[in-house]
Amino acid sequence: MMADLVLRDRFFKKYHGQEIENCIQCGTCTGSCPLAPYMDYGPRQLFAMVREGDMTEALNANTMWFCVSCYNCVVKCPRGISITDHMYSLKKMAAEIGIKPPKMLHLYQSFNAPVEKHGRLTDVAAMAGYSLRHPGAAFRNMPLGVKLAAKKRLEFKPRPVDNITGFKKVMEKAKEIERLS
Repeated sequence: MMADLVLRDRFFKKYHGQEIENCIQCGTCTGSCPLAPYMDYGPRQLFAMVREGDMTEALNANTMWFCVSCYNCVVKCPRGISITDHMYSLKKMAAEIGIKPPKMLHLYQSFNAPVEKHGRLTDVAAMAGYSLRHPGAAFRNMPLGVKLAAKKRLEFKPRPVDNITGFKKVMEKAKEIERLS
């Protein structure tokens, strides 16, 4: 339990997690999340665990790894809590202490790599990164990929943000600040 309280304090200080103290436990975040049925705990439950100091259980949950940053929860939160940002912070914290759900971590890395390189997500780059580690999943999803390509719903060529140099400077500064925290 003591280790849990240390982790909770670290989350509150390093990742500005004290904002979840404002959560009124209404469940709007969980109700608006398209992936909530696949999560061990909805965001509301996860934040309740974190507030109570049950960090071991919270960090071992798959909840934050299923968050795809759609921001439905943030838009609908009556308290304006940055739920998606906290999910990202919990992912980082879990990875830092060695908790890594293998398949979900690969999916997370596959989405993150194109964003760091181009400043935005590129469908094919994300799928390719994940498929290299999980060829069975790529094979199973191939029919869907073909349908999306036929409807011109896949972006094949990466389009960097307008000021990619500036974006990369911001990313480097963020990583530097993170290392110092």
